[in-house]
Amino acid sequence: MRRLLQRILTANAMGLIIVLIALQALSSGVATSLRGTNKEILFSVCILAAWIGLGFSRIKSNGWQASAWIAAVGVISMWILGAGLAYPLFNLLKSVIVAGPQLLPSIGYRFDVDAQQIVDTWTQIVGSSLALQLRLQNWWIGYDVHVPINDVLVRNLLWAFILWFVSAWVGWHTVRRQAVIAMLPAIFLLLEVTNYSSQRADALWLMVFLMLLLMGVWNYGNHVAQWETRQVDYSDSIRYDSTQAVLLLAGVIGFLSFITPSISWREIRDYLRERERASQSQTAEKPSTQQNNTVPQKRIVPVAPLLPREHWLTGGFATSEKIVMTIKTGELPPVVIESLTTNAPRYYWRSVVYDQYVSAGWVTSSAPPQSFTPNTPLIPGVLNKYRALHLNVLMNEPEGRIFWSGLLNSADVPFTVDWRLRPQSELFPDQTALLQADMFSAKSDATAYKVDSFLTTATIEDMRSASTEYPDEIRDRYLQLPPDVPERVHTLAEQITAEASNPYDKAKAIESYLRTNYPYDLAISAPPQDQDVADYFLFDLKRGYCDYYATAMVVLARSSGIPARFVSGYAPGGYDAPNAQYVIRELNAHSWVEVYFPEIGWVEFEPTAAQPEIVRDETDENPIVIDKNKPEKPISAFLFRLIHLDVLVWFTPFLILGLLGLIYFGVIERILFLQLEPSIAMDLLYKRFYRSGRPLAGAYTQAETANEFTSKLIRKVDDVLSRFKRLKISERTRDNIQQLTNIYQASLFDDHIAQTDDVKMALHVWGALRIQLFVARVSDLILRLMHTLLNRIKQRDHRIS
Repeated sequence: MRRLLQRILTANAMGLIIVLIALQALSSGVATSLRGTNKEILFSVCILAAWIGLGFSRIKSNGWQASAWIAAVGVISMWILGAGLAYPLFNLLKSVIVAGPQLLPSIGYRFDVDAQQIVDTWTQIVGSSLALQLRLQNWWIGYDVHVPINDVLVRNLLWAFILWFVSAWVGWHTVRRQAVIAMLPAIFLLLEVTNYSSQRADALWLMVFLMLLLMGVWNYGNHVAQWETRQVDYSDSIRYDSTQAVLLLAGVIGFLSFITPSISWREIRDYLRERERASQSQTAEKPSTQQNNTVPQKRIVPVAPLLPREHWLTGGFATSEKIVMTIKTGELPPVVIESLTTNAPRYYWRSVVYDQYVSAGWVTSSAPPQSFTPNTPLIPGVLNKYRALHLNVLMNEPEGRIFWSGLLNSADVPFTVDWRLRPQSELFPDQTALLQADMFSAKSDATAYKVDSFLTTATIEDMRSASTEYPDEIRDRYLQLPPDVPERVHTLAEQITAEASNPYDKAKAIESYLRTNYPYDLAISAPPQDQDVADYFLFDLKRGYCDYYATAMVVLARSSGIPARFVSGYAPGGYDAPNAQYVIRELNAHSWVEVYFPEIGWVEFEPTAAQPEIVRDETDENPIVIDKNKPEKPISAFLFRLIHLDVLVWFTPFLILGLLGLIYFGVIERILFLQLEPSIAMDLLYKRFYRSGRPLAGAYTQAETANEFTSKLIRKVDDVLSRFKRLKISERTRDNIQQLTNIYQASLFDDHIAQTDDVKMALHVWGALRIQLFVARVSDLILRLMHTLLNRIKQRDHRIS
């Protein structure tokens, strides 16, 4: 215990502990002051950034170069967080490891490569990255045209990126033991955030106290280091005395700063003017104590149960050809030649979503309204296995509602959403949290608007393999049934789904049963007031229109333990190919069913016999199929398909980082080195060369000279590159290594004084040598991996034999 305390109570250890506490205070202060942030994730971002900054500072990197690397790693990290790519990247790595023993041997041998999992994971990564890129692009366009878009995801990314740089700054200056310089940016950031949000300044005062502690601890550590260097004898009691003094001074100063009120000159001026006014006035007007007793009225949701399409039947709209709206999606071009047919996608245009079934019809639970400005995203995250859909809607007459398909994300007009459950705006929420968001309707009086929404691309296989662990919000709301539902309804649900083993097959069994056994009929009256609607339709009426079908399927699904809900709006309508638009008429008014699948969300089902059945893909598109009759190797087919998966699109941010890297290494680095003293520049250049070549040259040996290091490195480069038949590269690399070593040694040991021209020559050689050494190191890594894999294959074959 004594040894442990001695190690902990050193200046370095105590300083690191205080820095960790400061990072925790920083992340907690920002998360508390800003709505919708998560302090655990922010703290992880701070720790990672501080660790990277500390590492660059320990290896004594150039400040500009370290800043560029920190920014690059920060952009990649924020991209992974924002697009939710951590788990998909882990799956990709795992898939590559699994397929690795197949890929490398298949270069020389012929057998099939099972790389479908790699392709599936890569497709998911590409889709998420494209979605995040679209969010950033929309936010930037709004910022550029001075139309602010309140995108929670982009806001969280920006704050995380700011914290990344502040924490990296703290880590960088921790090695240098510069307490004030290290902590001031974090304190100023907390000060701005606290002032903006009007939250309590507890984290700010804690940061000030920690900065004072750091000043004392590091000051003591610097003095001890100086005493040991000069071999000055000092007492061990200084450690304890210094600790007491530092704690006392930091506590006193921090306490005084906390209790001292902040008084500005404006407040003093206003106070003096008020006193002057009061002295000139004979009577002071007392402030009114009258309070506004008006209580804001809560939005009262109608509780009268209904079937949404009843008024369409009684009003004669069920057969009306009147156009309600036209919708363009931009997916298909206009068809000029009338003889050409167009197979347009089928979409349902939703209006309202009901959640509560009360035997006599449908109502919604409490759904408070929330207003949004144009182009404000409603979904604060990126969804996997979803694609974007852009709608251009033109209403014939305003209905006061917005129509869309899938998940509504934004509209280009002011609108109001009636939320039953708002989307969680925490920092980078997972897909399960995002999919629980639940709205009753979206309202707007606009007759022309554009809508962005998301549609699931989940396949039948995905839904069959989905989990049955439903979130509490989904289970409590969408498995609800009134207690007076007749027992024969539950019995029928059990009979229909008896042979199904998963929720999807159960939902399809219910859908098929209704479509097959109940004819569509509009010439019917409203259900009796004293009878359950689903029971009346299933056992007495045995015919009906969409409201009855949808109601019956939701009740049967919930009775089978499947979360389902009732959706009302319009069926796809007709497709006008010459104008590339959907034409929706009054007769297309429709109701359908949606079933919830964890990690997938709400999926549409069509139980109404008069509507076409919804067609879905059985499995993911673009599977890798290897034709054994083709002369080409399977590995070639796999790589060809992999290249065509929008790799360049996904790598857009990395291409930007690469371009910035080229600018730095091609221009900025040269300028920085030429501003240094030639001897210092030569020393730094050789150190970089040494660090790049050391992994190839092998372990350091005692009393190793520069020429010995160069000889080892040249032999290793020749050996590695000759195996890949890169003799020309090997020869150029060997010449550059020898030339750079000669320039460096000349600046050290000869009578020649290093000049600017020597630095320019060394920079020119190092520019090519940096790439050549990188190629050699990658080649060496590939050789070692292949050697390991071949050994494992030999061991496996030996065990089998």
